[in-house]
Amino acid sequence: MADMLNLKCDAWLLPTDSTVRIEQHWLRANPDLRGIAAASASKDFRAGTVLAEPVAPWELADPLPVLTAVPLDGTWDSTTVALRLEAFVRAATSAASSPALRPYRLLAVPFFGTAGGGAGNHLGAMLRGLLDVCANLASEFAVDLVIVLRDKAAFSLAQKLRRDAGGSACWPSLGDGLHAKAQELGELARSGHLVPFLGAGVSVSAGAPSWRELLTALRAGVELEEGAAAAFEKLAVLDQAGVLEQLYIDQHGSRAAFGEAVARAVDLQRYGLAPALLAAVPSSGAITLNYDRLFELACHDAQRPRTVLPENIPAVGNSWLLKLHGSVSQPASIVLTRDDYLGYNSNREALSALVKAHLLTHHLLFVGFGLADDHFHEIVHDVRRALPKGLSEGHHMGTVLSLFHEPLQSMVWKGKLDILSMPAESSAEHGNADQSRLALATSGRELEIFLDMLAAYATDNHSYLLAPAYDAGMNHAETQLRAQLLKLAVQPRPPGTEEVWALLDETLERLGHSGSNNEESAS
Repeated sequence: MADMLNLKCDAWLLPTDSTVRIEQHWLRANPDLRGIAAASASKDFRAGTVLAEPVAPWELADPLPVLTAVPLDGTWDSTTVALRLEAFVRAATSAASSPALRPYRLLAVPFFGTAGGGAGNHLGAMLRGLLDVCANLASEFAVDLVIVLRDKAAFSLAQKLRRDAGGSACWPSLGDGLHAKAQELGELARSGHLVPFLGAGVSVSAGAPSWRELLTALRAGVELEEGAAAAFEKLAVLDQAGVLEQLYIDQHGSRAAFGEAVARAVDLQRYGLAPALLAAVPSSGAITLNYDRLFELACHDAQRPRTVLPENIPAVGNSWLLKLHGSVSQPASIVLTRDDYLGYNSNREALSALVKAHLLTHHLLFVGFGLADDHFHEIVHDVRRALPKGLSEGHHMGTVLSLFHEPLQSMVWKGKLDILSMPAESSAEHGNADQSRLALATSGRELEIFLDMLAAYATDNHSYLLAPAYDAGMNHAETQLRAQLLKLAVQPRPPGTEEVWALLDETLERLGHSGSNNEESAS
């Protein structure tokens, strides 16, 4: 559940036809997209002999749109979708540059052909076909395909179909142990007991800087005295940040300039897969140390908006995101220097208390998070101290998803945190720098796959059941249940049953029933 134009990917499928007609909502990618695409489309594409080709020229920094033709006559079957998706993948892999942060190109596909391409009347069958074709193409062309959906019914049915297929079919690289953990965590999320805790690694796939890269970017905005560079490099990172803050004050006239420089360095416009997958996981709360706005944007696009704390107090609604170390929306709130950390408890004790309460009452899922953060250690220490004597050792607070095999950290956190390492990390500590980067990228991809499986098992929506045109995606038992519920929806409502019918109508609506399928109900 995302907005494809806000997703960081290498290329995306732009639905059109041989006349190069482009719907209004795609113009957010570029207001001049219609003109650029019309000038880009070749004679062969317009003649229908080429089914997909990249838009050119295009900004290299932006995901590449690939014109992909739906049939003009509106006919749509499994062969039609397979041919066009294969043409899209071929065109995208030949034109899109090799990814810098992933082992495979990431190609984004909308619910192709359902808005005006002819598949809108049989959405369930189309969804089954889309899943099958994408799985085959991903394997054949060694790419990652992400199906981006905007409709809750389509999303819930897609996840249900994948759960029915099983872990070995849809997530084969993870292995039985991680399959079991992803399913367990997904079911925890469905029950309302999982709280995501996001670290910097969640934003890396979108191009966010590491701590060291952030300091390097900040250093470019000030001048160090001649000969001070070597001494600066020897400082601890918190002290480097403190020096840079003082230099910004001295050279730019205020501390605000420092906060604004941090905000510019981390304020990205497109989220990667990790925030998008986590945004679909049901949870009342989420916690992050990140300054960027990627997760709240992903939550908005997943139709699960969150109130950001502490900048919105009192919180409105039941879903919130606690930004412990500040936000780019309020640069003065950013926690980066040693002084910031030392002053944290006196300034934000209530925020830490919220984290501690969730460590006591929920299961936290730490993603993209290094366990060396002093603030995290302090919070965990206070939670353990608050527990009755004898219970602190056995209190299991959460699960950490790690890119590395960390036996010593597992020893330190034994009985408190379950540390899960992703496959393919074994060579990260060996070989040359290129091999280490590849191993790290591969482990990062496996973490995305794990989150994908977790999100599939966490999906608690069944709105496909009564939604129009999804019946071909259901099994026989679901089809029978659908027919019974649709008959119930049009039953007479005698006086004195209004309160009960209000509850039934609410449930039917959650299952996808609306006025648009009343005619189907009556039949």
